[in-house]
Amino acid sequence: MPNESLLTHLIQLNEALALRQKRANAVQSAFKLATTTHNKTIKALRDYAEHDTTVDVNAAQEAFARVRVREEAIDPLTPDLRREIKALATLNAALKESATALRSEPVDVARLDKALTALQASKEQAVVEIIPELQSELDLAQRALGDEFGQKLRTALETIGVSIGGRPPKFEIGRYELDANFARRFSVLRYGKDVVAPHVPITVEATIKTHQNAAKTIQGRSQEGAAWLAQLHDAYQTVRRKRANTDSRVNIVEVYIELVLLRQGRAFASEPSKRTFSDYSRAQFIHDFYEFTGRQRLAHKGQVVKVHASTKSQTDSPAKSMWIVEGDSPYDGRYISDIEFVKE
Repeated sequence: MPNESLLTHLIQLNEALALRQKRANAVQSAFKLATTTHNKTIKALRDYAEHDTTVDVNAAQEAFARVRVREEAIDPLTPDLRREIKALATLNAALKESATALRSEPVDVARLDKALTALQASKEQAVVEIIPELQSELDLAQRALGDEFGQKLRTALETIGVSIGGRPPKFEIGRYELDANFARRFSVLRYGKDVVAPHVPITVEATIKTHQNAAKTIQGRSQEGAAWLAQLHDAYQTVRRKRANTDSRVNIVEVYIELVLLRQGRAFASEPSKRTFSDYSRAQFIHDFYEFTGRQRLAHKGQVVKVHASTKSQTDSPAKSMWIVEGDSPYDGRYISDIEFVKE
């Protein structure tokens, strides 16, 4: 059932602001009429005076010439008046959209979210006071949609042997996080904290397909551990040389960038372009990094990789750290900033 008291409040507020808009429009129309009438009067007097007449209009011409209503009243007020009319039109449209969204069954969260965004930009006190209640209605509606979507997704995933956890709007599908935005009608799929699909339609079919593609691309690849670790070591040493670094610790993101370059084929070396570039995403690197340096604990020429956890300031920047997924949940892991090769 719609929130009748909120709907009544919206209607009353809409009517009050619509009346203000109507009166502002009337002033603007009167300004235009006054300017037009004044100009027409001056022209008529001038035309009349140019002919042999029996009526002396010189005094009238001088009086109208002295009138500065436009310069002193109309022009100074017109910019503010136009802004007021535009703002009121936006608010009234948003209030009407909010009411329409609330009357829908179920609540039209996309329409309500868009209207609420417009209302939140207003400084009108009456509008500011109603925003928390509108936000609460939007949250409730999204939660209801999340529960319904989550149940359908859980049932569909169970049929293919995949479990799902979490609570809407954030779901856990193995190492992946699905962050659903029902107001914007799309989800974001992440491997740990790294985005692998930024815009997934909120349908069960699209979600399952996107997850399966991501799992195949990230976890379903054939990768030989010893060869990968050798490349990691080469990338690590390249970063040290470029930075003239005497310290054995280097930034993991810089190593990843060098590793991407090392993985390119001859075609890219001779003609660097999107067409010849061989993609190696952060999510793929993160998966491989933990698989070979953490879970399997492989060594390269008697050395293993030692990791160093990030400081708080480093975790805020994807250029300084990576969230390494170390378990079966996207939240089971830690931020790593530096790595080094040390003796076993």
